[in-house]
Amino acid sequence: MQISDHMLRSFTVTALAYVFLLPLVSCSSHGEIISNHTSIKENLHKTSPQMTSYIAVHGLILWVSMGFLMPVGILTIRMANKEEGGRRVKVLFYLHAIFQTLAVLLVTVGAVMSIKNFENSFNNHHQRLGLALYVAIWMQALIGIFRPPSDINGGDH
Repeated sequence: MQISDHMLRSFTVTALAYVFLLPLVSCSSHGEIISNHTSIKENLHKTSPQMTSYIAVHGLILWVSMGFLMPVGILTIRMANKEEGGRRVKVLFYLHAIFQTLAVLLVTVGAVMSIKNFENSFNNHHQRLGLALYVAIWMQALIGIFRPPSDINGGDH
């Protein structure tokens, strides 16, 4: 069962619309959010050294996952799609699977770290976008795991 180009394009457009429009969603407590943001700015210097290190590790883990491992995994599968077949395609496919799995696991570590160590009222765009990306990453991983097998004649890998 192959996904048609039309379905893929419509899904991509819908997903991009959600990603770009999600931060624009406003709620009834907008004034409270602004005052909360102001108080965060005022209390920034009061952040403990331990919290500062948690924030740095959280950012580093998520950057390695989404800024390095995911793109490298995407590039490896793109390289595999250019190959005719054989051992090199298998190696590239397994590298893709390893990079993507590590990326998903690191994203999960970053999310667990966020839930455990940070205030999570989801009243700011960073937290909402992070949650949306976390769900999207796991959806992508599950789609990759449960996709139908590739065609024997060298179609999808």
